[in-house]
Amino acid sequence: MTQRRAEATLRDFFAPASLEDFLAALGRHSFDVPAGPGDAPRKLFGDEPRETLLAAYDSHATQLKSYGLAPQLPPPATRPASSPQDFRELIKSFHEREYTVRIPDVIPLSPRLQEVARALETLLHQPVQAAAFWSKAEAKAIVHYDNRDNIAVQLEGKKRWFISTDPPGLQNNWKQVGEPLPQLSRYRIVDAEPGDLIYIPRGTPHTVESTSESLHLAILFVPTTVREVITAALDFLSDEDLQLRQPAFARAADSDAAALSGRVLAGLAGLAERCRSDEFLRRALDLRSSRMISSLPPLQKPAAAAQITRDTRVRHAPLAITHLRPALGTLDLTIPGEHIAIHPGVEPELRFITATDEFRVGDIPGESSDDVRIALISRLVASGLLQVVT
Repeated sequence: MTQRRAEATLRDFFAPASLEDFLAALGRHSFDVPAGPGDAPRKLFGDEPRETLLAAYDSHATQLKSYGLAPQLPPPATRPASSPQDFRELIKSFHEREYTVRIPDVIPLSPRLQEVARALETLLHQPVQAAAFWSKAEAKAIVHYDNRDNIAVQLEGKKRWFISTDPPGLQNNWKQVGEPLPQLSRYRIVDAEPGDLIYIPRGTPHTVESTSESLHLAILFVPTTVREVITAALDFLSDEDLQLRQPAFARAADSDAAALSGRVLAGLAGLAERCRSDEFLRRALDLRSSRMISSLPPLQKPAAAAQITRDTRVRHAPLAITHLRPALGTLDLTIPGEHIAIHPGVEPELRFITATDEFRVGDIPGESSDDVRIALISRLVASGLLQVVT
């Protein structure tokens, strides 16, 4: 997925708001977007989202999580389901005990959701997850905040949100032991109907109430933070500074903070000096992006080798995402699940390939011969990055 296609996908998804509205709100405040005409961009599970979820009975019935405001009984035990109807009965058993059901890891269930999630990953260079929440009418939740940013999309039914109007806490992506429940003293109310979208930054106290049986989707991510940029810079520096890779102590129980202080301060001073260079930070973030993309699930590879000619047309696979950087005398082309080392002599060709959604092999610019172009495209089709247009 090229940057241009990712932005086009997200502009479609956030309409009638703009992508710039979302980016301006990122980490700063919540905002909501009513469904547009026809609501096609946010029908992430088609016209029958319940049936889409229930069809995943074989893979998701045993993964259910649940929560409730004040249930009187413990939640039912999860179990395998034998059919969509059996899966529905299992979910109903949670509702009967006043629990809302959380169905995790739902991105693979919808090509449209896969496209939106991959567009966010292309834009942010951060991983994206999603879960579905299925509530009975009048179900409520405690006041809480999420430790990831949340794009909530109402799929079916209606839900009332009470969202803090105070600045978000932006808590780290982990909970503190013994942390008290958040307070919701100043808030706004949003009534969500099918197709409506609400963005809530992490650390924003909120609660919800289902005004009918409700199904909504939570798309979850954490934007790249300053802490992560510092970590990326430190990781990049440690590749060339042996002192940062030396053992700090032999046994943790014997660690001497006073003895470590000088070494830590020296390391931080070196990092601070290097971070004065824009080029150093750019290269550190380049490496971080490469590692993030390679950590994504691998792309689906073709079952058989494709016959590529000068006249073959190819396009990026729907879930493709790339990052190109120089590394140790080669070009590191990163795709989900894989690093591909390529000769730097074809950099102009690669820049064109990674930035162009669809093209003919013979139209690739650069000094390479047709044989080199064909070999390069054959390699990228075999990796799952490109698909032959038939």
